[in-house]
Amino acid sequence: MESHASLANDLVSQLGLAYEPVGVTLYGESDPLPSGIPFASQSYKSYCQALALAGKGEVLLLRREQMGCKLGTTVLGFEEDAEAFLDDGVLEKYGVGLFESEEASAETLLKSWYLERGKTHAAFIAPLRIFGETPQVVVFTANSEQVMWLLYAANYEKGGRMELPQSGGALGGCADITAMPLLEGFPNVTFLGLGCRIKSALDPCHLMMGIPGNSIHSIHRHILSLAKPIAMINKSRTQSPS
Repeated sequence: MESHASLANDLVSQLGLAYEPVGVTLYGESDPLPSGIPFASQSYKSYCQALALAGKGEVLLLRREQMGCKLGTTVLGFEEDAEAFLDDGVLEKYGVGLFESEEASAETLLKSWYLERGKTHAAFIAPLRIFGETPQVVVFTANSEQVMWLLYAANYEKGGRMELPQSGGALGGCADITAMPLLEGFPNVTFLGLGCRIKSALDPCHLMMGIPGNSIHSIHRHILSLAKPIAMINKSRTQSPS
Protein backbone atom coordinates (compact mmCIF):
# COMPACT_ATOMS: atom_id res chain seq x y z
CA MET A 1 0.00 0.00 0.00
CA GLU A 2 1.36 3.40 -0.97
CA SER A 3 2.44 5.89 1.66
CA HIS A 4 0.31 8.93 2.38
CA ALA A 5 3.15 11.10 1.04
CA SER A 6 2.98 9.30 -2.31
CA LEU A 7 -0.82 9.54 -2.41
CA ALA A 8 -0.76 13.24 -1.62
CA ASN A 9 1.91 13.94 -4.24
CA ASP A 10 -0.10 12.13 -6.93
CA LEU A 11 -3.31 13.95 -6.04
CA VAL A 12 -1.67 17.38 -6.07
CA SER A 13 0.01 16.61 -9.39
CA GLN A 14 -2.99 15.03 -11.15
CA LEU A 15 -5.48 17.68 -10.05
CA GLY A 16 -3.20 20.73 -9.99
CA LEU A 17 -4.16 21.49 -6.39
CA ALA A 18 -2.97 24.75 -4.83
CA TYR A 19 -3.59 23.29 -1.36
CA GLU A 20 -2.27 19.92 -0.21
CA PRO A 21 -4.79 17.33 0.98
CA VAL A 22 -5.13 17.67 4.75
CA GLY A 23 -5.59 14.92 7.30
CA VAL A 24 -7.62 15.44 10.48
CA THR A 25 -7.66 13.19 13.52
CA LEU A 26 -9.50 14.05 16.74
CA TYR A 27 -8.30 12.72 20.10
CA GLY A 28 -10.15 11.93 23.29
CA GLU A 29 -8.75 12.62 26.75
CA SER A 30 -7.05 9.21 27.11
CA ASP A 31 -5.95 8.78 23.48
CA PRO A 32 -2.21 8.89 22.77
CA LEU A 33 -1.30 12.02 20.85
CA PRO A 34 0.92 11.92 17.73
CA SER A 35 4.50 11.24 18.70
CA GLY A 36 6.96 14.10 18.43
CA ILE A 37 4.32 16.72 17.59
CA PRO A 38 4.06 19.55 20.16
CA PHE A 39 0.92 21.59 20.63
CA ALA A 40 0.91 24.75 18.54
CA SER A 41 2.33 27.78 20.32
CA GLN A 42 -0.42 30.18 19.23
CA SER A 43 -4.15 30.38 18.75
CA TYR A 44 -6.04 30.49 15.47
CA LYS A 45 -9.23 32.13 14.24
CA SER A 46 -11.07 28.90 13.55
CA TYR A 47 -10.91 25.25 12.56
CA CYS A 48 -11.45 26.39 8.95
CA GLN A 49 -8.38 28.61 9.14
CA ALA A 50 -6.37 25.66 10.48
CA LEU A 51 -7.49 23.54 7.50
CA ALA A 52 -6.36 26.23 5.07
CA LEU A 53 -3.00 26.67 6.81
CA ALA A 54 -2.40 22.91 6.87
CA GLY A 55 -3.12 22.86 3.15
CA LYS A 56 -0.16 25.21 2.79
CA GLY A 57 2.11 22.96 4.82
CA GLU A 58 1.58 23.80 8.50
CA VAL A 59 1.41 20.99 11.07
CA LEU A 60 -1.05 21.86 13.83
CA LEU A 61 -1.90 20.03 17.04
CA LEU A 62 -4.56 22.14 18.72
CA ARG A 63 -6.47 22.29 21.97
CA ARG A 64 -10.01 23.65 22.23
CA GLU A 65 -8.94 27.11 23.36
CA GLN A 66 -6.66 27.48 20.34
CA MET A 67 -9.43 27.09 17.78
CA GLY A 68 -11.18 30.46 17.98
CA CYS A 69 -14.65 29.71 16.63
CA LYS A 70 -16.93 28.29 19.33
CA LEU A 71 -19.38 26.96 16.78
CA GLY A 72 -16.55 24.86 15.36
CA THR A 73 -15.41 23.50 18.71
CA THR A 74 -19.02 22.70 19.59
CA VAL A 75 -19.54 20.73 16.36
CA LEU A 76 -16.26 18.86 16.81
CA GLY A 77 -17.10 17.68 20.32
CA PHE A 78 -14.77 19.90 22.34
CA GLU A 79 -17.52 21.61 24.33
CA GLU A 80 -19.46 20.10 27.22
CA ASP A 81 -22.09 22.86 27.35
CA ALA A 82 -23.05 23.15 23.70
CA GLU A 83 -26.07 25.39 24.29
CA ALA A 84 -23.80 28.13 25.59
CA PHE A 85 -22.38 28.63 22.10
CA LEU A 86 -25.12 27.65 19.67
CA ASP A 87 -27.00 30.92 20.10
CA ASP A 88 -23.94 33.01 19.30
CA GLY A 89 -25.72 35.71 17.37
CA VAL A 90 -25.69 34.19 13.88
CA LEU A 91 -28.75 36.32 13.19
CA GLU A 92 -26.67 39.45 13.82
CA LYS A 93 -23.21 37.99 13.14
CA TYR A 94 -20.71 40.54 11.82
CA GLY A 95 -23.39 43.19 12.08
CA VAL A 96 -25.41 41.74 9.21
CA GLY A 97 -28.43 39.48 9.06
CA LEU A 98 -27.54 35.98 7.85
CA PHE A 99 -31.08 34.81 8.63
CA GLU A 100 -34.37 36.62 8.77
CA SER A 101 -35.29 35.37 12.23
CA GLU A 102 -33.92 33.67 15.33
CA GLU A 103 -36.07 30.68 14.37
CA ALA A 104 -34.31 30.37 11.01
CA SER A 105 -30.93 30.70 12.73
CA ALA A 106 -31.85 28.00 15.27
CA GLU A 107 -33.12 25.72 12.51
CA THR A 108 -29.73 26.01 10.80
CA LEU A 109 -27.60 25.47 13.90
CA LEU A 110 -29.57 22.85 15.79
CA LYS A 111 -30.17 20.53 12.84
CA SER A 112 -26.56 20.24 11.75
CA TRP A 113 -24.11 17.40 12.54
CA TYR A 114 -22.41 17.29 15.95
CA LEU A 115 -19.87 14.94 17.44
CA GLU A 116 -20.38 13.70 21.00
CA ARG A 117 -20.15 16.50 23.52
CA GLY A 118 -16.97 16.80 25.53
CA LYS A 119 -15.37 13.76 23.91
CA THR A 120 -12.71 15.62 21.90
CA HIS A 121 -9.64 17.07 23.65
CA ALA A 122 -7.24 17.72 20.76
CA ALA A 123 -7.23 17.97 16.97
CA PHE A 124 -4.31 17.05 14.72
CA ILE A 125 -4.63 18.99 11.45
CA ALA A 126 -1.74 18.57 9.04
CA PRO A 127 -0.78 17.77 5.44
CA LEU A 128 -1.80 14.23 4.56
CA ARG A 129 1.78 13.44 3.53
CA ILE A 130 3.06 13.45 7.12
CA PHE A 131 0.53 10.96 8.49
CA GLY A 132 1.72 7.45 9.24
CA GLU A 133 -1.66 6.06 10.29
CA THR A 134 -4.68 6.96 8.21
CA PRO A 135 -6.38 10.13 9.49
CA GLN A 136 -10.05 10.05 10.42
CA VAL A 137 -10.95 12.58 7.71
CA VAL A 138 -9.14 13.95 4.66
CA VAL A 139 -10.06 17.47 3.55
CA PHE A 140 -9.42 18.97 0.13
CA THR A 141 -9.43 22.70 -0.50
CA ALA A 142 -10.04 22.94 -4.22
CA ASN A 143 -11.69 24.88 -7.00
CA SER A 144 -14.99 23.74 -8.45
CA GLU A 145 -13.46 21.71 -11.30
CA GLN A 146 -11.07 19.90 -8.96
CA VAL A 147 -14.01 19.10 -6.69
CA MET A 148 -15.82 17.76 -9.75
CA TRP A 149 -12.98 15.26 -10.33
CA LEU A 150 -12.93 14.28 -6.67
CA LEU A 151 -16.66 13.60 -6.82
CA TYR A 152 -16.17 11.49 -9.95
CA ALA A 153 -13.50 9.59 -8.02
CA ALA A 154 -15.75 9.10 -5.00
CA ASN A 155 -18.55 7.82 -7.25
CA TYR A 156 -16.36 5.90 -9.70
CA GLU A 157 -17.45 2.39 -8.71
CA LYS A 158 -21.13 2.84 -7.82
CA GLY A 159 -22.30 5.69 -10.02
CA GLY A 160 -25.77 7.13 -9.52
CA ARG A 161 -26.85 10.22 -7.66
CA MET A 162 -24.73 11.72 -4.90
CA GLU A 163 -26.45 13.50 -2.04
CA LEU A 164 -24.36 16.39 -0.72
CA PRO A 165 -26.25 17.75 2.29
CA GLN A 166 -25.41 21.25 3.50
CA SER A 167 -25.54 22.77 6.96
CA GLY A 168 -27.03 26.01 5.65
CA GLY A 169 -23.84 28.03 5.43
CA ALA A 170 -23.06 28.53 9.11
CA LEU A 171 -21.05 25.40 9.94
CA GLY A 172 -19.37 24.51 6.66
CA GLY A 173 -15.86 23.35 7.54
CA CYS A 174 -16.66 21.75 10.87
CA ALA A 175 -20.05 20.11 10.20
CA ASP A 176 -20.34 19.55 6.44
CA ILE A 177 -16.91 18.08 5.73
CA THR A 178 -15.67 16.80 9.09
CA ALA A 179 -18.49 15.76 11.41
CA MET A 180 -20.72 14.49 8.60
CA PRO A 181 -18.10 12.21 6.96
CA LEU A 182 -17.12 10.93 10.42
CA LEU A 183 -20.69 10.20 11.48
CA GLU A 184 -22.16 9.04 8.18
CA GLY A 185 -19.14 7.55 6.41
CA PHE A 186 -19.76 9.50 3.19
CA PRO A 187 -17.89 12.28 1.36
CA ASN A 188 -19.38 15.75 1.33
CA VAL A 189 -18.68 19.19 -0.11
CA THR A 190 -19.15 22.55 1.56
CA PHE A 191 -19.55 25.99 0.04
CA LEU A 192 -18.42 27.23 3.48
CA GLY A 193 -20.09 30.22 5.09
CA LEU A 194 -19.43 33.87 5.89
CA GLY A 195 -17.38 33.17 9.01
CA CYS A 196 -15.53 30.28 7.36
CA ARG A 197 -14.47 32.42 4.42
CA ILE A 198 -13.48 35.46 6.46
CA LYS A 199 -11.37 33.41 8.87
CA SER A 200 -9.76 31.10 6.32
CA ALA A 201 -9.17 33.86 3.71
CA LEU A 202 -9.86 31.46 0.86
CA ASP A 203 -10.23 32.55 -2.73
CA PRO A 204 -13.92 33.04 -3.65
CA CYS A 205 -13.73 30.11 -6.10
CA HIS A 206 -12.45 27.57 -3.59
CA LEU A 207 -14.64 24.97 -1.91
CA MET A 208 -13.76 22.27 0.62
CA MET A 209 -14.50 18.56 0.38
CA GLY A 210 -14.17 16.05 3.19
CA ILE A 211 -13.94 12.27 2.86
CA PRO A 212 -13.66 9.52 5.49
CA GLY A 213 -9.96 8.82 5.88
CA ASN A 214 -10.32 5.16 4.94
CA SER A 215 -11.55 6.27 1.49
CA ILE A 216 -8.31 8.02 0.54
CA HIS A 217 -6.74 5.00 -1.17
CA SER A 218 -9.76 4.42 -3.40
CA ILE A 219 -10.00 8.16 -4.20
CA HIS A 220 -6.33 8.11 -5.18
CA ARG A 221 -6.76 5.01 -7.31
CA HIS A 222 -9.78 6.43 -9.09
CA ILE A 223 -8.14 9.81 -9.76
CA LEU A 224 -5.33 7.92 -11.49
CA SER A 225 -7.96 6.01 -13.49
CA LEU A 226 -9.42 9.37 -14.57
CA ALA A 227 -6.10 10.60 -15.97
CA LYS A 228 -7.32 10.50 -19.59
CA PRO A 229 -10.45 12.66 -19.15
CA ILE A 230 -8.51 15.02 -16.85
CA ALA A 231 -5.89 15.42 -19.60
CA MET A 232 -8.66 15.87 -22.17
CA ILE A 233 -10.20 18.86 -20.43
CA ASN A 234 -6.78 20.37 -19.75
CA LYS A 235 -5.82 20.00 -23.40
CA SER A 236 -9.08 21.63 -24.53
CA ARG A 237 -8.01 24.83 -22.80
CA THR A 238 -4.69 25.02 -24.61
CA GLN A 239 -6.14 24.64 -28.08
CA SER A 240 -6.88 27.77 -30.08
CA PRO A 241 -10.53 28.26 -30.96
CA SER A 242 -11.28 27.23 -34.54
